[in-house]
Amino acid sequence: MKRSLINRRVAIAVVVLFLLVAGGSFSLAQRNANSVNKDVPLHEIIKLPGRLLAETKTAGTPGNLRLSGYRVEEVALPRSVTAEVRGQQVTVNRAFRVTVTGGPFPVRAMPAVVWIDDQIVGYGIENENLSQITAVTFDDSLIREGGVVALSYGEDKDGRIRFSQTLQLKRGGENQ
Repeated sequence: MKRSLINRRVAIAVVVLFLLVAGGSFSLAQRNANSVNKDVPLHEIIKLPGRLLAETKTAGTPGNLRLSGYRVEEVALPRSVTAEVRGQQVTVNRAFRVTVTGGPFPVRAMPAVVWIDDQIVGYGIENENLSQITAVTFDDSLIREGGVVALSYGEDKDGRIRFSQTLQLKRGGENQ
């Protein structure tokens, strides 16, 4: 009887200790994540002025999304931030904002995903009237001449709707 009581107490102590350590680690990780997010929040990047790199307008695409164009902008960040780019932590001082226009875009359980070629730019954020979806990336290798912008709901490559006009990057306000 005494041995079983001691075993229970040891087991409870181990579980409590584990929960304390795990809770502390989670709290530290949460604080670190918040400090990165406090550097330049995504909603701030979306509102910052940007330099137009590429833009297209279409007559619309078939289907229920009615895509009418896209805009790619380079955004100078107010301060340098650490971001993950191609699996590595790097310090960046600019971001790239890709905005798809059309709609009104439906609100769905799956997030809107903006693509360039076969790479995900990011998960889209809809504007108030659901006429634009914007994604932000710190990876400048995605923004290249001839890239194809697309939109999907979820990360389904086959379900993407692509723009027929490829990226034609502008330099100094003129087409290259």
